[in-house]
Amino acid sequence: MEPADGLAYIGRNPVHSRNVYVATGDSGHGMTHATIAAMLIKDLITGRANPWESLYDPSRKITHSLGEYARENLNFVKQYADFVTRGEVGSVEEIAPGNGAVLRHGMTKLAVYRDAAGDAHAYSAVCPHAGCIVHWNPTEESWDCPCHGSRFDPQGHVVNGPANSPLAPAHIENLAAAQPRSAAEDQPPR
Repeated sequence: MEPADGLAYIGRNPVHSRNVYVATGDSGHGMTHATIAAMLIKDLITGRANPWESLYDPSRKITHSLGEYARENLNFVKQYADFVTRGEVGSVEEIAPGNGAVLRHGMTKLAVYRDAAGDAHAYSAVCPHAGCIVHWNPTEESWDCPCHGSRFDPQGHVVNGPANSPLAPAHIENLAAAQPRSAAEDQPPR
């Protein structure tokens, strides 16, 4: 998670009661922010002044990063175009063992992984966090969501959030309908 200004959100949660505290948006600085959060939140709970309170305040207004914020949100909206595009492959047979690809199946998209034995495993390609379409990452062998960075293993289990539930399983026997039909199959019977 990368806040627009690059600083973590540490302090009272502005959405909930005054007794709920957050520490998030570490941007890869979790060890440093964990220490800062421990000191800052302890001071907030005990009523002591802390010089970092306004710097890390989760309700702070970020104006110097509005351009970056707008670009990120436009990118998020752009990702929904994946719902109307064709799949990366037309059939399960096009996916090599040990790989995955997104396959169009009627009005939906499926994340299909073929294990080393060649058996296909299908899941909804819709990320349960914000509804974007995941993509196969061959380097990490994972399903990655381009919207907020959730990652799932080849079997659809969450590896990294913000998603907190797996990709929904799809019934593999229904994949025959997702495969392209040949011209001969489209001809009326004689």
